[in-house]
Amino acid sequence: MYVRTAYITVLSWRQTKEVFDVMPTHQEAHPHSLNRLLANLPSQELTALLPHLEQVSLSHGQPIILPYEPIPFVYFPLNSLLSLVTVLEDGSTVEARAIGREGMSSLPILLDAGTTPMQTVTQIPGQALRVKAEIIKEAFDKGGALRHIIHRYIHTTLVVASQTAACNRFHRVEARLCRWLLMSSDGIGKEDLFLTHDFLATMLGVRRAGVSEAASQLQSQGLIRYQRGRIQIVDRKGLETSACECYEAVKAEYVRLFG
Repeated sequence: MYVRTAYITVLSWRQTKEVFDVMPTHQEAHPHSLNRLLANLPSQELTALLPHLEQVSLSHGQPIILPYEPIPFVYFPLNSLLSLVTVLEDGSTVEARAIGREGMSSLPILLDAGTTPMQTVTQIPGQALRVKAEIIKEAFDKGGALRHIIHRYIHTTLVVASQTAACNRFHRVEARLCRWLLMSSDGIGKEDLFLTHDFLATMLGVRRAGVSEAASQLQSQGLIRYQRGRIQIVDRKGLETSACECYEAVKAEYVRLFG
């Protein structure tokens, strides 16, 4: 099931500055530098886009795109993580793709699809820059660097979808959990992940008991530390070693295309 009501907090520039003053990240003059797609734009195209970017605060579980409904905005996560999920008739869901600071939401707008049967929700709360869908569509249709960057990003989404399908079919839950935690950490630029086991089970498409068992094993190995609603990566190298091959395959493609 999905929720139709969304509450988004739009931050003033002063509030924006306060938020990013305490974020342990490599900032430049504007928070757009935290999103890989925006950071790769040449100055001329970025300057034209900046007046249309609005920073918002996203809460956990907040719907960004609803199935079969018009898509009004495109979101560029800064330190939040969005989740693209498939919702079945019985209300069960499984994650198809996560969207962090390496990407953007609302690709159907740029592919002339208009709507999508899939739902996008906020998986990890935080900040994002949003822009009206028609603004991005107009800039995309003009060509230039934005189109080339988004084309490369669309390619990576296909790689992720393919790798995830194989991962869900052939790899054990513990290795998949390692991959998912690493990708989520990369997506928000932090190693503290505020997530419940119920939500992890939904994202991995397994029973909660399976997630709890896998997380317990990772904690006993000294790779993570978890308590209710929070997972902290303690040994990243060890977690990478325990993850399935899918993490490195996807990461290598991002590095190849975006540096």
